[in-house]
Amino acid sequence: MNTISQDTSTPDSSQELEKIVGALSKITSRSPEEIQPQLEALIERLSQTKEENIRDELVAASFYNNSTHEEWSAEFHNWVNSHKGKDIPVLSDEAMSRESMYPDRW
Repeated sequence: MNTISQDTSTPDSSQELEKIVGALSKITSRSPEEIQPQLEALIERLSQTKEENIRDELVAASFYNNSTHEEWSAEFHNWVNSHKGKDIPVLSDEAMSRESMYPDRW
């Protein structure tokens, strides 16, 4: 199993990260190679400073306020395509029904 590379990782933290990857692999039935990049991205995001988070939010808000319909459409399609091939389960017709979403109204 590959260890997750971080500048601040110690042998102990590398072992802990390997355990986490192993546990996530068992829980999700995905390979460690699939999990590792996702975990690295999560760790990086959690490690960001408050200023970086604020900057990222401002960039997102700027896109929201200043983008054209074509840019929105292109970003949406990029987002959709980023989920292809990830073996994400599709909701059943039952789960998508109004009765299922709003059981107290039917």
